[in-house]
Parts: sequence; C-alpha cells; structure tokens
Amino acid sequence: MAKSLTISVDDFVEPQLTDIRKCWDYVKEGINSILEADSNISFRPEDIYSECVNERAFLFTSPTGFLVLTTLVDALTGDKSLLILLAYVHETGNHNWPKHVQWFEDVARGADCRFIEARCSVPEMEDYAIKQGFILNTRVYTKEVDGKRT
Repeated sequence: MAKSLTISVDDFVEPQLTDIRKCWDYVKEGINSILEADSNISFRPEDIYSECVNERAFLFTSPTGFLVLTTLVDALTGDKSLLILLAYVHETGNHNWPKHVQWFEDVARGADCRFIEARCSVPEMEDYAIKQGFILNTRVYTKEVDGKRT
C-alpha cells in the first residue's frame, strides 16, 4: 500500500533524487495506478525500475508524489529534451505543476536540455500544459498491426 502523506499543497518541496530500490513497493503501486488509468501505456512497472537502476531514467520523490525523468536526443538536430516519463501525485487536482515549473527548468538546464517534454493521453491536460508555457508540437496516433500489441 502507498504511503499516506499529509502536506500543505501550497508548500513547494523540491523533489529529491531517490534510489528506486529503497522505495520500490511504494513507487510500483503508484505506477500501477497510472497504468490502470491509461490503457495506452505499454510498459510495465519493472521497465521503469530497470531504467532507474541502470541510470537511464531518474526517480525524484517529494511529499506530493514522485516523478521519473529521462532525456531524449533528437536524431536529426541533436537537441536534448528532458522527458517527464511519469508523474504521480497522492491527490489529484491540486495544481502541483505550476509549483514545479522552475524546478523542471533548472533540472533541464543542468542536463543541458533545450526542451522539457511531457506526454499525456488525458485531453484536459492540454489546456493546463499550455497555461504553463508548453506548446502542442504533435499528436501521435497509433494503430495495432494484426491486433497485436508488442
């Protein structure tokens, strides 16, 4: 069962880089809740564990929840993006993103990234992201071939 934390949503607590091995049960439960809410996600919690243990992705935790970040490099331009791979909060609807924008920018600068990228299949996130300074670059449409998901 996930930890139950009580915090003031008005307070920003900087997310801390965390070893996923030290809180795997907690993080796994959060990832499972994300997967249950979005059937389009094709990875397993263990994939995230592997990415973090092998330092291809990084877990950050705070009293509000956790984030998994990684970087992507554009094959054509070489531009790096900080990708918000996962974001889990204990309580939704508290508008935590605005409190983290400066932190995301600082992390991106520190990783020599030109962009910050977030992906989400929730339509309501579009307006919210745009209000935080994000722009919609593309929409991705997928179709299973032969009805199989790989």
